[in-house]
Amino acid sequence: MTATVKGSGAFGPAAAGGGRAADGRSARWSSHRAARREEFIDAAVRVAAEHGPDLRIALVAAEAGVTKPVLYRQFADKADLLDAVQQRLTRILLDRLMPALTAPVPPVARVRGALDAFFSMLEDYPHLLSRPGDATPTGRARVAAALTGVYGERLRALGLGTRGAEAWAHATVGMVHGTAQWWGRERPMTRTEVVDQLTAMVWAAVDGYLRQHGVVLDPATTG
Repeated sequence: MTATVKGSGAFGPAAAGGGRAADGRSARWSSHRAARREEFIDAAVRVAAEHGPDLRIALVAAEAGVTKPVLYRQFADKADLLDAVQQRLTRILLDRLMPALTAPVPPVARVRGALDAFFSMLEDYPHLLSRPGDATPTGRARVAAALTGVYGERLRALGLGTRGAEAWAHATVGMVHGTAQWWGRERPMTRTEVVDQLTAMVWAAVDGYLRQHGVVLDPATTG
């Protein structure tokens, strides 16, 4: 009986302690891997900003200061890395867009602020839309989803139904995205000029939609 108790002590509490130590090491290793993955995504984003979104793994590895096998320890394949880069760029874009879209300023100023935030992203990442057909369909969908929420909130505040919010958001994203692709290729005008032009167009669409539903919104009034 005594021997059994000793045996339990040896493999019970001690093993539990060993389990906690192993858990601690596992947590630290997971944290290290996560931090390392973020470093590699940082490097990939820098490469994408310079060379475009269709990344060459060798360039990303060189930017990160590692070999390709080391890079691939963090990503299943190139598609996994591209997906991580797209998610990071979308997050950066939303971090710029949302404060502008929800700022306590007049409606036209809010529209202009959001458009300027988007075009500032294109200036910082000039190859973001360089792949034919669009490099970031998932990013567009996330922006449209965020915009749907903003439109829905404003429609409710005006006493209107929100049924058209999603279509309205996708229409806005499509118009802005198409203009951005053209502007990125041609650069026929400055960022300020294209933002001014788009602001007038987007506001005309907003104003027209609201007037159809009996709402006239003063573009110079905060709300």
